[in-house]
Amino acid sequence: MPESSSSLTVTLETVTPLFLGGADPRGAPELRPPAFRGAMRYWLRAALGGVIGDDNLKALHDLESSVFGSTDFGSPIHVRLRPLDGEPQNNTEKILPHKEGKEAGSRKAIRAEQRFELTLSTPRHVSQEIWKAAIAALRLAVTFGGVGLRSRRGYGTLRIVCSTDSILFPASPTSLQDWKTFAQQTAENAVQACRQLARSRQVPVLGQPPNAATRFPCANKQSLIMICDLKASSAMTAVTQFMQKVPKDPAFGGIQPRQASPLWVRPIQTENGYGLLFLVLASKLKTGADYNKVQQFLSGYFGGQYLQAKGWNT
Repeated sequence: MPESSSSLTVTLETVTPLFLGGADPRGAPELRPPAFRGAMRYWLRAALGGVIGDDNLKALHDLESSVFGSTDFGSPIHVRLRPLDGEPQNNTEKILPHKEGKEAGSRKAIRAEQRFELTLSTPRHVSQEIWKAAIAALRLAVTFGGVGLRSRRGYGTLRIVCSTDSILFPASPTSLQDWKTFAQQTAENAVQACRQLARSRQVPVLGQPPNAATRFPCANKQSLIMICDLKASSAMTAVTQFMQKVPKDPAFGGIQPRQASPLWVRPIQTENGYGLLFLVLASKLKTGADYNKVQQFLSGYFGGQYLQAKGWNT
């Protein structure tokens, strides 16, 4: 495809408190592009792994670097943030909202319902494959994940208010059925963008995602997407209900040994209040990958609907 310079501006709103450290990690939180670039890089890698597999790590590094740069060369994608209505307000928020007192922990966070603009741009000419992969990575990050501390557990969740390209980057839904469609399309669009990126670089692509847990967190046939409507009164109520139930088990991540949770959860707005969107990236955990426990937990406590996304988990 021909090269061109491009720009996309997205208006985002915090749904849950956003823990982002500034110059002083314990001081006032700051909106900083590196945090968003890091989230986008993570989700691009997750989509690429489902497209080219987990064996060709050099190709994975090369494709990821073509979008977000490496130690050898800078990224062609620039990220800029602009707060709306003045600097975002912050509060001291609990890190573990289901706990009380010292057990809950606390730190300063950007409050919910704060709006800001995020602009992606390509100051120099780049291929449309690179540009669309960057957009797909951002959409994955704000659909299934979040930004900052505890983003796997629902903090740092963002709502898409509007964008300058409503086709590539539509607004977040407000009904359960629309969320199902939105989540499936987000995953499938990311797979398609990554296929196009890989083919443009002559990297072989898989006919279907990997069958089992992979070497790093990425799309595969064991990866789950589930949605449920808790009818919770607020986003943080939904997150707190989840944290009250999640078990202490290596399958959900932990500190000893340190391993990130394969389960991502974020609150979603529905016509009945708030529900939860879950995503599992099944990878080979240090303590062994018992993903049956994760599936049993989700089905037993939340009883939502599992979603199938072509090229992502089917």
